[in-house]
Amino acid sequence: MRRAIGPVLMKALGFDPDVTLAQLARAARRRSSGALTAWPLPVVDTRGYNYAEVTAGGVSLTEIDPSTMESRLCPGLFLVGEALDVDGRLGGFNFQWAWSSARVAGAALAARAEGARAAP
Repeated sequence: MRRAIGPVLMKALGFDPDVTLAQLARAARRRSSGALTAWPLPVVDTRGYNYAEVTAGGVSLTEIDPSTMESRLCPGLFLVGEALDVDGRLGGFNFQWAWSSARVAGAALAARAEGARAAP
């Protein structure tokens, strides 16, 4: 038997499962989001790196500066790894993209910090 997770979570949080999130008062919505982000989800098993997969989709590469990984639409926001719309085959390619894009963003941020310290 399959059950939808929404009503189960709402009931576990003490809300009427027939009430939609939009119908909750602001304080109740905040309480629910806090409870959900603090909800323990233990990892009980793994199939290892050979079966590891990542999500698809994300921010379009046209929206970032590839030399810094900084958003062209929101300056000061740096996007890396799975936050971006980059897909690769299984076998570590996506992990490498995550690590490499983070390296580029880190170097850009370090250079920006050095420039800020050097400015009069």
